[in-house]
Amino acid sequence: VHSCSCEQRLFTPAAVNRRPSYRHVQSDFYTHVHDLPPQIGRCQSVPEAEEFAAEIDGSDGSWSLPLPEDDGSLLQPLQGLGAGADAARREAAERLLHNHEAIGRFAARGLSAPGFPPVAAELSDPNAAPAEEALPVVDALLRHTTHALLDGEGDAGAVALSPDTLSGGIEPRAAAASLGYLRDRISVPRDMSYPAARQLRAHLNGVIEGVGAKAAAAAAAAS
Repeated sequence: VHSCSCEQRLFTPAAVNRRPSYRHVQSDFYTHVHDLPPQIGRCQSVPEAEEFAAEIDGSDGSWSLPLPEDDGSLLQPLQGLGAGADAARREAAERLLHNHEAIGRFAARGLSAPGFPPVAAELSDPNAAPAEEALPVVDALLRHTTHALLDGEGDAGAVALSPDTLSGGIEPRAAAASLGYLRDRISVPRDMSYPAARQLRAHLNGVIEGVGAKAAAAAAAAS
């Protein structure tokens, strides 16, 4: 009886969520929300969940820089993960650098036609092929993302994402399609930890926004 009582205390959800050994392999809400429906089916969203869905999917600005601090208001907290913002950015950059060629080819799928035959999982497209002609542009976009991650917050990070620093001649559509394709398919913990994924999604959005701003400024100057 005593042993059972100890086990119950150890493996309650609250207790497990405080254990570093579990927290560091824990998934994030975004991954769960999008990978479970194709596997188990019959998952339905309800109107009462719209506010939470917007934060989970980043459509409310929660995937935009500067990222909000974890002051207790985040839907999925960062406490207990032992990774500050700098460490999370470095992890995201390391993941991009470690497998940069394959990641570039994967992101370039966003600029090609969907694979055939299609599959049931919305974000899974194993039969897709990258747009080969777009690989140099995608490579440049990923280099800018890595640069911004390594420069960090503050003035240096802002400069790395400013229109003056980003490469010219990149179509905003190409940036949004390729980096958006990658951003929406970052899986936790398969690809990286939750803090790193949060930083990478926000920095990919930062590059998308910067490319759009640079193109808009060039169009305005030419008119």
